[in-house]
Amino acid sequence: MYNTDFISALRTWIDNNVATISSLDDVAARAGYSKWHLQRMFKAHTGIRLGEYIRNKKLDESARRLKVCQGSILDIALSMGFDSQRSFTRSFKRRFDVTPGVWKKGRMAGKSFERAA
Repeated sequence: MYNTDFISALRTWIDNNVATISSLDDVAARAGYSKWHLQRMFKAHTGIRLGEYIRNKKLDESARRLKVCQGSILDIALSMGFDSQRSFTRSFKRRFDVTPGVWKKGRMAGKSFERAA
């Protein structure tokens, strides 16, 4: 199953390079496929859209950084490729059901938030 191995390798690459990915075009160029074909292939093999997978990985890494770093929310948002703190906060809240500020304060207070699926 070439495509299954390819998608598995692509997911590993995305997971390891999520902070440096700025667009689907970057991923498509790395993969050697057109953006449209890559998105169709990824969705067929994983059941999730490629853009959604990347965004979720960026948010997961952001949540991890908020727990362990002293950096500001804006710095973390920008380092993960979000255009603004506002767009980051909106996406973060949609994924985790809390704002990045509440997440970070929870870390500081010793609370543990479970990741929303």
